[in-house]
Amino acid sequence: MTELLVSRVIEDVATLKALADPIRMRVLELAMSEPERTWTAKELARIVGVPPTKIYYHLNQLEQHELLHIRDTRVVNGIIEKQYGAGQLNLTFHRRSGDEPNSMHEVVATLLEQTRDEIELGLNAGTISGSSEAPDPVRMVLSRGFAEIPVHRIAEFRQELQALMRRFEEASLVRDGDCTGHRFAMLLAMHPAVVT
Repeated sequence: MTELLVSRVIEDVATLKALADPIRMRVLELAMSEPERTWTAKELARIVGVPPTKIYYHLNQLEQHELLHIRDTRVVNGIIEKQYGAGQLNLTFHRRSGDEPNSMHEVVATLLEQTRDEIELGLNAGTISGSSEAPDPVRMVLSRGFAEIPVHRIAEFRQELQALMRRFEEASLVRDGDCTGHRFAMLLAMHPAVVT
């Protein structure tokens, strides 16, 4: 079995383009949300809401870019059924200088739209609350701020933010017998402020 990475950095245009599809991002996030679990194409298609015949193209794209791995196969009614699992717990996106900017633009748009849709769905269903008095398992933190960071500490700040996410992701794998954990989605963006 291929080893599950804690973090994977995506830099190449081909992988960025593969991730710029809402269906593939949903499949990948689903797999990364339960890293020890395996999923069949039928399960993923049902949850994501696409016909099983259409999910294979998306699974092949994710597998080709090593974002999903085939963890097991079995024969069901004479057909080989693949069991898919995530290749990593989280993704960090970089665009190499000289690469076309549209590939990163598409990924950013997909991530922001997906985050917006998930928050709206949770707010409408009552599983997410924006109230500061809401219990921790349902309370959403939505914060936007600015920080003046000395140039020589920018890399340190960025690394600390990513390390914080990794620390809690790694802890979720261990679980220490505690089954009371609640799964949260996080979208971390740090970018130079644009003055308009």
